[in-house]
Amino acid sequence: MRRFTFIFLGIALVVFLAYSFKPVTTVKSDDCVLISGKIVSIKKGDTNDIQIRLENDSHYYYINRGLEKGINLKQLSSKVLNKTVTLYCPNRWSLVNPDGIIPQISQMEKGTTVVYSEF
Repeated sequence: MRRFTFIFLGIALVVFLAYSFKPVTTVKSDDCVLISGKIVSIKKGDTNDIQIRLENDSHYYYINRGLEKGINLKQLSSKVLNKTVTLYCPNRWSLVNPDGIIPQISQMEKGTTVVYSEF
């Protein structure tokens, strides 16, 4: 019986870890949480990501491979730096994101204008 318990717990742990580190794939707007805030920082990150910081927010948001997708960092900065935007970020719990917010930006809006979208 004890052996069965260890096997069951081991399998459960593997499934739990596999789900927690599953990469973000295609996301629909219904699967996202909306985050609004004033952008205080935009810079180039690792692997050609564009890193974005919002005022009074501890998350480091990013546009995955944004520079490879042809987004111009200076033009983006002139449009949204020090402006209030709405970010669409995937909402899925994992070990590394216990609050459920995955900081990969799927869409960014300034007012009613879509500045960036993966949808």
